[in-house]
Amino acid sequence: MKEPLVLQTPRLELIPANSDMLNCEIQDTKQLGQLLGAEIPTSWPPEGYGCETLKRLLTKYDVKTGYLNWYIILNQSGIHRQLIGQAGFKGEPTAEGRMEIDYSILEHYQHHGYAMEAVHSLIGWIFGDQSVREIIAQTYPESIAAQKLLVKIGFSASGKGAEPGTILFTLPREDYKTELPPISEGDKTMKEDLKANSRKAAESFGEMLAAFGSAVSEIFNDPSLKEKAKEFGRSVSNSAGAVTDRFKDEEVKVKFKEVGDAAQSFGKNVSNIFKDDKKEPKKPDTET
Repeated sequence: MKEPLVLQTPRLELIPANSDMLNCEIQDTKQLGQLLGAEIPTSWPPEGYGCETLKRLLTKYDVKTGYLNWYIILNQSGIHRQLIGQAGFKGEPTAEGRMEIDYSILEHYQHHGYAMEAVHSLIGWIFGDQSVREIIAQTYPESIAAQKLLVKIGFSASGKGAEPGTILFTLPREDYKTELPPISEGDKTMKEDLKANSRKAAESFGEMLAAFGSAVSEIFNDPSLKEKAKEFGRSVSNSAGAVTDRFKDEEVKVKFKEVGDAAQSFGKNVSNIFKDDKKEPKKPDTET
């Protein structure tokens, strides 16, 4: 049995659409999610890709698999599979060996380099067809990000596009580079975003609990409790620092064990202080 066609990139999985998927997308995106094994965001579909496009595509599904649109799925470790966009071609190559490509990414996932990763992979795959000599793309003058993406991959501006008001970009087979172009500083990867967010969360967590320990030590005028509170604050602060710098390390586990031990000791001291306050007052002796 022939395995289904799927393209893998460092962060993405690309799945060619078929008529069943397109019909599900029109009628019930939940079923589409089941077919793709991915979550469909509530913001789906991306701009410029809707029912009319889907209906038009359905009339063309007598072409080879992969020669029309593909679903772009974010497929990173530790992240739920998410459908984030679509890309693809507009049918089989012309007699001159020319094929047109386009793409659209949900706004939330733009500026992370996903579009370039997907488009570069699809072009590499389609050039496996020796009859394909050139890839073209059309974009509007105001679409600066799209133009930069195309140029990075190797496209060159080649005059006016067939669609009114567009610029034509072309990529001959000999100009295609198999190595993925580097992502610019403005295009952060999802991994970098997650790491930055984790650092901020760890730092905030450490600062909050360290402040808590310091505040408690001031409230309770008890030397032993005060020292325990400081110990708790120091341990939490050190643990947060370890998490900030090293996310997968045995040292982190040790640090969090220290937090647990310090917090437990701290809690026992607080409990003992209030234990005496909860005792019922001794009744005065009565004369018999």
